[in-house]
Amino acid sequence: MEQELLDELDSTLSYGDSRSEWVRDAIKLKLGILEEMEENEVEMTEEERREFVFEAVRSALEEQ
Repeated sequence: MEQELLDELDSTLSYGDSRSEWVRDAIKLKLGILEEMEENEVEMTEEERREFVFEAVRSALEEQ
């Protein structure tokens, strides 16, 4: 993993947070998204999928 990415991740963690736990959670989240997309036969590039998820989160937050 690139040092810049590790530095960005570390800057989001609070005292006592586990980097490994954060990464495990991120992997589970991505696998869940991929599973949902596969079940609905959605094919996107990695960048399209990332933007799709960001937009879905923005939209959901605006609705609250």
